[in-house]
Amino acid sequence: MQNYKMMIAYDGRKYMGYNKSKDNLEKSIQGKLELILSKLYEKEVEVIGAVNTEAGVHAKGQIVNFIAPDNRLSEKEIFDYFEKYLTDDIIILSVEAVDERFHSRYLMKSLTYEYRLWKKDAPNRPLFERQYVNLMNQTIDVAKSKKAAQYLVGEHDFLAFTTNKKTRNSIKKLLSLDVSETRNEIIITMTANGFLLNMERVIVGTLIQVGLGQLPINTIEKAFESKDMNDVGHKASADALCLLSIEY
Repeated sequence: MQNYKMMIAYDGRKYMGYNKSKDNLEKSIQGKLELILSKLYEKEVEVIGAVNTEAGVHAKGQIVNFIAPDNRLSEKEIFDYFEKYLTDDIIILSVEAVDERFHSRYLMKSLTYEYRLWKKDAPNRPLFERQYVNLMNQTIDVAKSKKAAQYLVGEHDFLAFTTNKKTRNSIKKLLSLDVSETRNEIIITMTANGFLLNMERVIVGTLIQVGLGQLPINTIEKAFESKDMNDVGHKASADALCLLSIEY
């Protein structure tokens, strides 16, 4: 047997997330990958993702690994096989034979997401980017959003920022949270040692509403104390969120 590590990228619009569904393998990234490997090796092969991106979320640097039944194929042969059978909204960026102890999820140290907002006062409407940005119909005060973002950095109990209230451990460390601005976009980039269910999108929704003046800047401190979702912003749409990279 041989353990393989792969970096993959995908357009998540048509999928119910990375993790496979029992009802329809074709609707998940994991299911798509496993169906191809099952044909290649003529037996079931599990493809473990570093993180389960949610429905509609994209990835530029997702890391997965799988244990092949044998090592008769080279990395290039595996890469070429995927290239032959994968749909055009999923690509393999690299294939690497690794030590049997490598596990894409358990050994992960941090991951980075990016969220893109198309500004109301941008010179033009988005064209090629229109499927991957959240089109704003109000003007955001970026300075306010940046100030609020500072309160989120560090180790906190993020229970108020997740839709999964049954989580066993809601303490996460947000290593960095950057709110930057271009002529057309506001880009929110966040790195953490892990994210709770929908945490990225609730953070973005909170920063948007602070920037719009709909929530006070101290709403974040209040949410950390109350652990109540009523004290945070809305859950931002999934289609503007992208998993950029994972560190080990």
